[in-house]
Amino acid sequence: MKILFENIFIIVGSILVGIPMGLIVGLVCWIKFPYQVYIEARRKVALRRIEEAEEYLRQHGREDVVEDIWEKHIHRMEQKNSYDN
Repeated sequence: MKILFENIFIIVGSILVGIPMGLIVGLVCWIKFPYQVYIEARRKVALRRIEEAEEYLRQHGREDVVEDIWEKHIHRMEQKNSYDN
């Protein structure tokens, strides 16, 4: 009889602990999963936009734009240094 009460106590206790824990875990997953999907979708969109921009630059021969920017920067720094001296 003692073993029967222990088994019933274990079953009822696990049910009483399992239901709230299941609800909490379910709510966390219910909130967390859509957020993860959203973050992944945003990341893919950003990567796709970057790839499209790089492809556009490759197609339209704009590879020298970066060099032009650095040349302009160097020219400005040289002008600034000449004023400082």
